[in-house]
Amino acid sequence: MLVFSSPEESNNENSSTTEQLSKEEKFKSYQQDIREKFKEERSYNTFGILSPIAKTLDEVSGDWALSYADLTPATPRTIEGQAFLATNVGYAAAGLILGVQGDWFFAFLTELAGIVSFWYHYSQLEFGQNREEVRLALLTDYFTAGAALVTGGFYMAEMGISGVPLDALITGGAAVVCLSLCWVWEFGYPYLFWHSLWHVLSAYTGFLVGQAHIGIR
Repeated sequence: MLVFSSPEESNNENSSTTEQLSKEEKFKSYQQDIREKFKEERSYNTFGILSPIAKTLDEVSGDWALSYADLTPATPRTIEGQAFLATNVGYAAAGLILGVQGDWFFAFLTELAGIVSFWYHYSQLEFGQNREEVRLALLTDYFTAGAALVTGGFYMAEMGISGVPLDALITGGAAVVCLSLCWVWEFGYPYLFWHSLWHVLSAYTGFLVGQAHIGIR
């Protein structure tokens, strides 16, 4: 049996649909306004030739890739901040020993990673949140740490899983866990603790891998 709605009922349905669409559009507009209001205005004046890379990273990641933890109340002048910065010494020690043993290339990358890591974290402690100086140091840290990690990964692949020391696999896994926990507790003292462990364990892992690779040359 066919049921026909009256013109009045049809008008009411159309009106209800129009109102619903209008509400949805208003809500979407409201969300967009909120996003625009709280969207961080970022400048790239000091990035130089790295500006296109920084802008692309921000666009692709929604401003996440070049964001960083707020470490207050720690500063470069507090005991906690100084202890945190001191954990970068592990890279210097590992690089020095590997260089003396003959692998100057990996030694250089390890030393450089430690220097840039110190620069980044000192800036992070000194300037605080949303500073262009810190984001530039962070981007540079991605390049130098990445170069050391890729080289270490290449060494491990060249040696084969059986040639990589068990200690290096254990400390490397623990280092990755600590780095992951830095993103779970990305603030203050918890970050200082977990990221300090990342520095120590990753430096020691790099040293073990480099030393093992020297042994097969």
